[in-house]
Amino acid sequence: MTETNAPVHNQPQPAPVKRNEVLRFVYVLNIVSCFAVVLLHTTLPVYSPQPTWHWLEMLSLQSLAIFAVPVFFMVSGMNLLGYRNRYPTSVFFRKRFWRVGKAMLLGSLACYVLFCVFPYSFYGAEQFAGVFGVVDFIKRFLTNQINDTYWFFYSIIYLYVLTPILSLVVHNRRCVEYLLVLTAAISVGLPLTERFGLNPIYVNSLLSWPLFSSVALLYFLAGYYVHTYWKPIRHQTAIMAVLFVASSAGMALLGAWSNGYAKPSGLNTQYDSYYVGITSPLCVMQAIALFLLAQSAERWLRSIPERALRVVKLLSSAALGVYLFHTVLINWMGVSLPSAIANTLGMLPLTKAVVVYVVTVALVIAGTWLIARCKSLLPHWM
Repeated sequence: MTETNAPVHNQPQPAPVKRNEVLRFVYVLNIVSCFAVVLLHTTLPVYSPQPTWHWLEMLSLQSLAIFAVPVFFMVSGMNLLGYRNRYPTSVFFRKRFWRVGKAMLLGSLACYVLFCVFPYSFYGAEQFAGVFGVVDFIKRFLTNQINDTYWFFYSIIYLYVLTPILSLVVHNRRCVEYLLVLTAAISVGLPLTERFGLNPIYVNSLLSWPLFSSVALLYFLAGYYVHTYWKPIRHQTAIMAVLFVASSAGMALLGAWSNGYAKPSGLNTQYDSYYVGITSPLCVMQAIALFLLAQSAERWLRSIPERALRVVKLLSSAALGVYLFHTVLINWMGVSLPSAIANTLGMLPLTKAVVVYVVTVALVIAGTWLIARCKSLLPHWM
């Protein structure tokens, strides 16, 4: 197992981790990744390349935050691939599918109703005008055409289906390494070779392996491997911080170059998202570096005051709700805010991300409290 909590001489020791207690660095990763998701969606104008510093700023912020969903996959893999030590497969399916399926269904339903009732109050919702109906909802739900940021849920369900099989082999370190190498070669290596001019036609027939072409599976396995088999190295915190900064800067520079920024030929007409994308080798390095950086902070996190810990837990618990509904707020702001405010926030994407995150967190926490309150009162009404 990870040696994050191994004794270090001449340093005060943290309180021991209780059985089934969530490691505190996981709370931090949930919060940071959740904000990064919001930042990715307040910088979407990057997909229309412009020869301006503002466009370059958005590209840099995208590069800084692209780890968001990969880290979510890593945390899920870390927590779930060893589930057999805690409960049987039937319980695993009941717990995981109920939580994710309920969130995806209720989130999709809420978005669908909002977009159908107020189609001109949200950016891009005009397509929902006059189409409200059960059949239309089912079609859009099955094809991820309600809130397309929900692609994460469709991917994580696929990983849940594979987990009972993967959980049988992850206890063998060599097996995990074999899976990681194959998945990295197919999901990350092949797209990289295409960048160097290899025509996909020469490898598609030989290496068309759907299981290993899933970059989500790579991050899922990497989370478990890094947490379980990685042995902390000397100066790990500093090294991982440098790798995180270097990979982020590398993605920004390569992303600008691949899109023609400052080239005599001019910018691309179509945005090239490869280098600032989750299949980029630099993104893999960035996500793993951030995971290990946060893991290195576990000792310090176990010494923070109880009041601060409660705030961290609260923000972490709101991450799912923020993921579900932050784009609704962003799309509403793009249409319904006064143009002066919308334009100002558009020029300040980081500030806009902070505003969206804070407002969405507040709404999610208030909604969660209200639902809990209604449930507690329900028996008195019956």
